Amino acid sequence: MRDCGTRSDCGRRLLAIAACAPSSCGFAPPSESRLVEMVSKGRECDPVGVLRHVDILIEHQIGILERAAGAEVQVAVIPEDATRLGEYIRKRRCRPSCADVVGKAYERFIARIGALCRRRGIFVVGGVATTRGGRFYNTAVMLDPTGRVVASYDKTHLPRAGEHKTYDAGETLGVFDTAIGRVGFLICWDILFPEAFGELALAGAEIVFQPTFGHWEEWNDAMARVRAMDWSVPLVVSMWGGCACIIDAEGTIVARTGHAPDSLAVATLDLAKARKFQYFKIDARLEKMGERRPEIYRHLAASGCRTRQRGETGAGILEEIALELSRRGVGAKAGRSARG
Repeated sequence: MRDCGTRSDCGRRLLAIAACAPSSCGFAPPSESRLVEMVSKGRECDPVGVLRHVDILIEHQIGILERAAGAEVQVAVIPEDATRLGEYIRKRRCRPSCADVVGKAYERFIARIGALCRRRGIFVVGGVATTRGGRFYNTAVMLDPTGRVVASYDKTHLPRAGEHKTYDAGETLGVFDTAIGRVGFLICWDILFPEAFGELALAGAEIVFQPTFGHWEEWNDAMARVRAMDWSVPLVVSMWGGCACIIDAEGTIVARTGHAPDSLAVATLDLAKARKFQYFKIDARLEKMGERRPEIYRHLAASGCRTRQRGETGAGILEEIALELSRRGVGAKAGRSARG
């Protein structure tokens, strides 16, 4: 079994990582490809069929995780919604059987992936649907080499393109102490919000893992690199079908799969390496703690404005926000300065 934590080497803390990019199609046996397609699109409701779909998806993830373990990594990351139940939940969440199916799917995922962790001696991070108290969450979990769940995070930012009708939003951005260090998680859309990554960094995250279903273009790479560089915290992105990547604390992509399905991005990071921000030899997390001005970030911290409908944009909305903030005395001084 591999060392369960980072490898110490002359003061270094080396962490070997695989960011996985499993194929998003064509992986099911021909006799069951139709079933996988139907469940993935939310068109299959029979619990037996849905759970068979889950078993096929788990086997697909295990295949690429076995390859990652063969590369002698300590942690492997698989994408968001690894069992592809998002559309099923969106269309069926009001039915009593939905929670039962999602609960059983989660149990199968943890049991099978946990067995792989024990057998191969690795950590695994992956996205999976969860349900608690009648709610459904888009969750990322970390399993340790004993197969135990040591960290769990519910996606906090849900795009109003439809996911807000599928899942309930998580309420916290947690940082977890593990054998490999202090880790944080974001899922897909979360990365669009700089505040989320900054919160994890300021809470002491040494590395952030991001299972996703939305990292494909050059601008995705650019945004991910800026997040890591801004806070001197490495970022590991696992994406369906390609474009998984590993970014170091200086914002450099040290491994990337490209647009290649069923591929791995593998790299070793030193979590003890002195971190520098741009051309300064400083750790952005430490430097920015003393330079931040939260008292003037009023618009970022404001809450309570009317929730806008998707696609509702334009000056009218901006004016509405300004009026609401002015009513509450937020940003008034800045507004007077601008007019003057």
